[in-house]
Amino acid sequence: MKVLVVGCGKVGSEIARDLAREPEVDSVTAADASIENLKNLKSLEKITTRRLDISQKKIVQREMQSADLVCGALPGRLGFQVMIQAAEARRDLVDISYTPENPFKLQRKVRDKEIVLVPQCGVAPGFTNMCVGDANRRLGQISRVRIFVGGLPQRPVPPLNYRIVFSLDDVINEYARPVTVIANGHRRLVEPLSGRGLLNFPGVGKLEYFLTDGLGSLPRSFPRTREMYEFTLRYPGHADMMNTLRVLGFFDRRKVSVNGFELEPRTVSLALLKPAMSLGRPEDLLALKVEAEGKNGKKGRMSYRILDYYNSRRRVSAMARTTAYPCTSVALLVGMKKVKHRGVVTPEKIAQDQSHFRYVLSRLRQKRVGVQIKASDS
Repeated sequence: MKVLVVGCGKVGSEIARDLAREPEVDSVTAADASIENLKNLKSLEKITTRRLDISQKKIVQREMQSADLVCGALPGRLGFQVMIQAAEARRDLVDISYTPENPFKLQRKVRDKEIVLVPQCGVAPGFTNMCVGDANRRLGQISRVRIFVGGLPQRPVPPLNYRIVFSLDDVINEYARPVTVIANGHRRLVEPLSGRGLLNFPGVGKLEYFLTDGLGSLPRSFPRTREMYEFTLRYPGHADMMNTLRVLGFFDRRKVSVNGFELEPRTVSLALLKPAMSLGRPEDLLALKVEAEGKNGKKGRMSYRILDYYNSRRRVSAMARTTAYPCTSVALLVGMKKVKHRGVVTPEKIAQDQSHFRYVLSRLRQKRVGVQIKASDS
């Protein structure tokens, strides 16, 4: 199997390294527009680096066609371009980005070309979707889903008590994008950073949660669910600060005039927030909890929990680990032709096959990402 990884930042580089360690993979081409991102991968066995910009369509097409499988790991604003180009190149794709565009717009194209496109296959959405898919298989029909997930510094530095562990642009999207939820059986759009509350996460302590748009394809896959919410986890107080910036327009894209200059508030905010969100040590943790109930709460409950930490020996963040390994696991399933569906195939659909979900869990265990799964009666 020859794999092309498009995007080699913190997560994409771990996707490339993880795939290169697998015996089923003969070679990995790691492609990125940034030379700095590629430097850390140059000396690794089975990995070839390639400087490549997604806008170089003909070159991208050639690289994709020389591979058997593509993994996409670009920021959300660029992810849909990777999907389009993979479809044009007739190559299977497993992608981690959360794109503004709906991946199902490509359903007819990828199905007609008999290829597999697995979108939103990181940690959340991604592994969280797999948990919901598994819960639906076990419970028969789910009625209520609540997802809690956050990547946090182990040693928070005031005032924000947060350190970026993936694209800052995508972090701000979480704080600014309207949130899709299912409430009382109806799909609704609500304000981001709303629905705030506190919980005690075992092994971490008190965290705050707030609504973000991370359900991905779940409302489409399970439209009969009565309630479905995704919450982001942070240390207490962070949401108030981010919501103040949001309400005041600091995340807006509409330009404002300042002393005769046209400025985009979001661009200025990103420049100011980046150093503030880069303070402290790199050691992070990933806290995740998925709760699902059967129809009317009568058929039982399922819970899935992960608490993962920075790998100091290999200098890989918990966020990179928990995002990369669900992607690489599904990529291997697709590459080994285990996934029989064609077209846009969601992570939750893949996980409804018990053998597929077991394979993902087994690979996570191999990487020492522990997943606690509990089933109980209501």
